[in-house]
Amino acid sequence: MSRTLILLRHGQAAPAAGAPDHDRPLTEHGAAQAEAAGEWIAAHGWQVGAALCSTAVRTRETLRAVAVAAGWSEAAVACSAEPALYDAGVDDVLDAIAPVGDDVDTLVVVGHFPGLPRTALTLAPSGPLTDQVRDGMPTGACIAIATDAAWSALPDVLRGTSDPYGTITAVLTP
Repeated sequence: MSRTLILLRHGQAAPAAGAPDHDRPLTEHGAAQAEAAGEWIAAHGWQVGAALCSTAVRTRETLRAVAVAAGWSEAAVACSAEPALYDAGVDDVLDAIAPVGDDVDTLVVVGHFPGLPRTALTLAPSGPLTDQVRDGMPTGACIAIATDAAWSALPDVLRGTSDPYGTITAVLTP
């Protein structure tokens, strides 16, 4: 079964201004970036079955804006806020994804830099779009990875017991 993993960095966030980093909301520009990401997902025809996001305010706001722009119904897309995705490293991201059910063909993960691009390069270390990912992942950027493997196979990549998990098939850089 072919699957698509979409890694989405949150939209631009407001400066901390004395508030905790976790509580920073999207700026107007960040909301527009999130909307553009949702339109990009819809334009590719991906039927998202589930979404995971960090518990940070900016990631939850990004996910809401993406869902509206992509035309997702709440009943069709199971969304979950995952505390482990805030300031996550590659292993945290993979551990959050691994339990996703095999009935989900397309999964969106909304998180942070540098964990998301590092995750993409761990799963798909070579290919025509990897250099674009190595160049960075600005706010609002998306990386799509195609795979035939199950979500539960993700941790095997870190243990070195599998070949590269997939191929980066599309990158949105706002």
